[in-house]
Amino acid sequence: MTAPAPSLRRATFEGGIALLTRQLISVGLKFIGVLLIARVLGPSAYGAYVAAFSIYGYATLIGQFGISVYLIRHADPLPERLFANAYGLLAVISLLLILVLAVALPVLTAWVNIPGFAPIMLVLALALPAQLLAIPAMARLERALDFKTAAGIEVAAQLGFYAVAIPAIALGWGAISLAVAWLTQQVLLCLATHLATRTRPVFALDSQILRDILGYAAAFSFANWIWQLRVLVNPLLVAPALGAQAVGILGLTIGLLEMLSVIKTIAWRLSIAVLGRVQQDHARLRRAVTEGMELQALAIGSILLGFGWLGDWLVPTVFGPSWTGVMAIYPFLALAYFTNALFNLHASTLTLLRRNTDLAWFHALHIVLFAGAASLLIPLLGLPGYGWAELIALASYPLLHVLLTRAIGSPNYACAVLWWLGVSLGLFWRELGWWAIAAPFLALAVPPSPARLRHYAMKLARPRP
Repeated sequence: MTAPAPSLRRATFEGGIALLTRQLISVGLKFIGVLLIARVLGPSAYGAYVAAFSIYGYATLIGQFGISVYLIRHADPLPERLFANAYGLLAVISLLLILVLAVALPVLTAWVNIPGFAPIMLVLALALPAQLLAIPAMARLERALDFKTAAGIEVAAQLGFYAVAIPAIALGWGAISLAVAWLTQQVLLCLATHLATRTRPVFALDSQILRDILGYAAAFSFANWIWQLRVLVNPLLVAPALGAQAVGILGLTIGLLEMLSVIKTIAWRLSIAVLGRVQQDHARLRRAVTEGMELQALAIGSILLGFGWLGDWLVPTVFGPSWTGVMAIYPFLALAYFTNALFNLHASTLTLLRRNTDLAWFHALHIVLFAGAASLLIPLLGLPGYGWAELIALASYPLLHVLLTRAIGSPNYACAVLWWLGVSLGLFWRELGWWAIAAPFLALAVPPSPARLRHYAMKLARPRP
């Protein structure tokens, strides 16, 4: 007799554990890697890589074109012909992007004005085809909720990155070592995903299928492209105004926050694969968003606060005295990351409901506020101007609430707002005084916090199916 398929709840739970395990291992590897890399390279050399990688990252986002999300969230079984067209489209896009980057390189090099930028950019561009062509195979794994295999592949590829980067830096290759290591990682990832799924790229370009893919992907991608314009602020605004050292310090701060807010990444990946299966039930979606906000606030808020309170000692001890500028900008960026984490499922839900135009309006408002403030404040205030621009951009989130409420009704913000206030005050304890450290603990003691904490404690204690 065939064993029954695992329930969605169990598959989600097991997938979440696999992703959490992968992300924790990844964070450990990144920390060790960044520690060695940052201490040896220093802010200026690291800044050259950060500037190039930020532009490469935006090019990759354009290249993905929402195809991954389309493949994962598609409700029906996918024919092989559809995968072949996804491969064909991704191959064409990757070649076009390499051409565009090559043509634009002289202009970018002159604008960024950081030594070593051009060769790093060229090596990174070569990784585009491998990274994009891994998308269909990885989508197969995530559609099957096989996050365990996906996580193992990603960790192995990341090990490949450090196996190349650390010896190359030790041999004196400088920042280009990181670009060569990234190229290696993407090639390994592409090969491993196809071996795991026992597939190979098959290329096709069928106009009818491409119209279906592009009909969804274009709307999703446009909204996402607007949001990811954020990553260009560092190379295109900070670099010309403040130089490579400021780019490197900001890049390390962002990298640390990506590691510290790892749960946000897990929630996004699970939500795309899972929430689509209950998208017609608005009451369940509202509960999911409410609980998502609260759990993100508890988990990510605790981690960001811990680093914020110990960072003045940790950063110079671990990374070296040349990186002390990280903690001057950390509270601003940490509050931006924390706020974004609370609204993570708002964006996921709008995406799943195909309200991509609504999401694009929110992203556009956010970018106008952020990039506009950064362009004015960075020349006036230096690197803290970037931080103040992040705080100004927080004014865009009420629009995201309005858009979600129109779609499914309003989630419950009582605890999320209370805990947000506590974490916000706690992050700025240097500016406000020692009393601010008590704010997060007071927020957990004020009603309705104790009842919600008991609710989650009971959920954790409940045996899993």
